[in-house]
Formats: sequence, structure tokens, C-alpha cells
Amino acid sequence: MLSYICAKLFFGKVVVKNQNKIPSTGPLIFVANHRNMILDAGMIRYSCKRNLYYLAKHTIFENKILGWIFKNANAIPVYRHQDNPNLVSKNIESFNAAYNIFKKGKSLMVFPEGISFAARTLFKIKTGAARIALNAESKDKFLLDLKIIPVGINYSDPSRFKSDVFVQYGTPISIKDYKEKYEYNSQEAVLDITHRIEESLLSLTTNLSFIELEDMITYLELIYKNELLFKFPSKNDNEQNFKITKEMINAVEFYLEDNSELRDDYVAMISKYIRYLEKLKLDDRIIISRDKGFPKLLPEKPIKLVWFSLLFPVYLYGFINNFFAYYISINQLDNQRIDEVEIGQYKFFIGLGVFSLFYLMQIGTFFYYTNNFNWSFLYFVSLIPSGNFALFYHNQIIFYLRQFRFFRIFLKRRDVIHNLEEQRRMIINFISEAMDSYSTSKEINEK
Repeated sequence: MLSYICAKLFFGKVVVKNQNKIPSTGPLIFVANHRNMILDAGMIRYSCKRNLYYLAKHTIFENKILGWIFKNANAIPVYRHQDNPNLVSKNIESFNAAYNIFKKGKSLMVFPEGISFAARTLFKIKTGAARIALNAESKDKFLLDLKIIPVGINYSDPSRFKSDVFVQYGTPISIKDYKEKYEYNSQEAVLDITHRIEESLLSLTTNLSFIELEDMITYLELIYKNELLFKFPSKNDNEQNFKITKEMINAVEFYLEDNSELRDDYVAMISKYIRYLEKLKLDDRIIISRDKGFPKLLPEKPIKLVWFSLLFPVYLYGFINNFFAYYISINQLDNQRIDEVEIGQYKFFIGLGVFSLFYLMQIGTFFYYTNNFNWSFLYFVSLIPSGNFALFYHNQIIFYLRQFRFFRIFLKRRDVIHNLEEQRRMIINFISEAMDSYSTSKEINEK
């Protein structure tokens, strides 16, 4: 249930690819990258359509409330060396629990990095998943037919409400294929499977070799996608965005590796442009979309303005019904000291609790005054869609206000706009040069 709410209400567009690679029966281990804490588990549970058991660090179970929640969510404690090296031996119990799960033909989910980290990077893959798989198969003389399914989870922004998600499943790894190697050298078999998991996850996710470039890549991604969306408005989907981002990351890192002396200059150039936009309260989409002549204040199609005006009452309805719950949720988040990687799950659970409470109060009040079940039900059904629309409409208002601000700045300080446009051209040229250099290198290597 929570996974469905997570996918349908918290996130925006969720695209799942290669679900057909997941066997409909038999024991499985899902291994995935880990950027968004418990929300990662929710996305896999939603997309794989299998009942899952989970591995969770044992320290969670020390909290009575969280321990109870995780136990009822089919979680199995795992004892990490960094938490308490004296308890690592207790992982035998976890291995046995996993084996019993596989014997029933059920599935286990593992995050083999052993840590959740917000940046787009894949940490060293630990051997736990491989050891669990081989241990289970060896107990059953390699007749379990256990498979490991790699999963790549890619977020447009893991902490942002209504951000898009692209979940991609990789080719299953059959553990029985490693029977001979395991019998000859068990450690080598563990390392081979772990290496294969790592290679699969690298191909299914966007990854930075240099974590310090995370902010720069995020800005480049925004600018480059705006550029492509402006030129090719129809080509805007999660899978395409994933491919673009992955190619751009590879290209930029390749280019900066060959031109390391210019890295600081490029970082400064991009940061300067973003800071300038933020200072002026402008949007990159406005800079790219204007003609070189006098900027247009109104939309090219007047019908858009008509529709925008007509839909204002719907926005007002959604705003009134959702404002207080939204405001309190934001305040609760602001009062918390939260690590970057935990922001997404805090938003989800705080929002779920606050909005549920307010919706119950609002529906109860509505029914009290109307004494009509049918109208109360319709009111209930309208709350979430109208809230989502209000958020979308509000963002459009902000965009139009920034367009108006751009118009004013252009009238008063045309040189400022020209400077911004020149900075943006330099950034696009940098991306194009990096992409061309990377493509040429790939072509040479493929020959």
C-alpha cells in the first residue's frame, strides 16, 4: 500500500523498463543502488510486483517502534561491521532466514552498497548479496534456481516532491551457473558475482566518478535538457532523460579528465550563470526561449492565457483545501535536522501523516455541515487531484512572474540580458564540445 502511495502520489511520472526480465515464479534477490533511503524499497516493491523481504541494518530494530514496523514489513536484520564488529557472526541467522525465504519461492531485496547516499555515484559493492545467494544454493545442491536481478533507480531529484523516477531492470544472474567455480574456489565465485552485480548497476544508473562535480552536473543537466526540450518538445520522457544524463555525465567527466587544468574554470563559469539567474529571480527556460528581438510578454497562443484564466477557480479550490496541510508539512521539515539523503523519506512520511489528518478533519467537517454522504465522497475524491493541480498551477504562476520580471529587466538593463545569453552560449558550447570529444573517442575505441 505504502509503495503504491509513494509511486502514485509522492513522485511524478514513474517509468519502469524491462519488467519482463523478472521471472514470475521462483526465488529472487533484487539488488539496487541506494540514493533515497526507504523510498528506494518502495519503488522496487511497486515496480517488481513481487512480495518482498528486506535486509535492514540491525540498529533499526533497537528502536521499539521502528523495529515493530520493520518486522511487520518482512525485514531481516543484518549486522554490519561498521555498526558493531562483534555482532557480525550473527549474520548466520540472517543467512538461514534468507534460505528459508528462497525455499518458499519468495524474494529478497538487498542494497549491496551498504549505505544510502544522495549523490549520483555507486559505492563499492559489498559481497553480502553474492554470499547469501551462494550459501542458499549450496545448501540445496544448486537446485534452488535462485537468480539475482539488478535494478537501477534513477530520480530527477530524489528529495523533491513530484520528481520523476526511472526504474530499470537488468539481466538476471543465475547462481547455478557458478556451481563449479564455487566448488573449486568459493571466494572467487563470490567476487565474480559481486563484480557482475557492480557492472550491471553501473549500466543501469547515472554515476559520477568525481562526487565533487555533483552540483555542476545537476546544473548542466538542467540547462542541456532545457535546450533539447526547446528544440525537440516531443522528446521528453524518463528513459530519454536517463540516456541523455548518462551520456552527458560520461562526456563531461571524460572531457575534464583530458582538460583537468580547465576544470575549475568550467565549474566557475557554470556556477556564475546559475548564481546570476538566482539573483535576478529568472528561469533558464526564459533565457533560451526568447527571440533575439524584443521579448514577448504574453504567450504566443492566446488560448493558453484564456485557459489559464478559466482554470483559476480550480487552482483556488485546490489551494484552499491543501494550503494548511502543505504549510505545516514544510514547517515540520524546517524544524528537523535532516541529512540530505533522508529528506525524501521525511517529506513522504511527514506529508502522509499531516495530509491524512487534515483530510480526515476536512471530510468530517464537510459531512457535518452537509449531512450528505455522496457530496462528502465527491469532496474527498477531489482533494488530492485539486491539490496536485494547484501545485502545477502555482509553478506556472511563478514562471509567468519571472517572465514579467525578465521583460522589466530587458527594458531597463538590456546589457544584463545579453550577458546572461552569452554565458549560456558558452555553457552550451562546453557541453557540445565535451559530447563531440567523447563520441569521437568512443568511435575510435570501437574500431
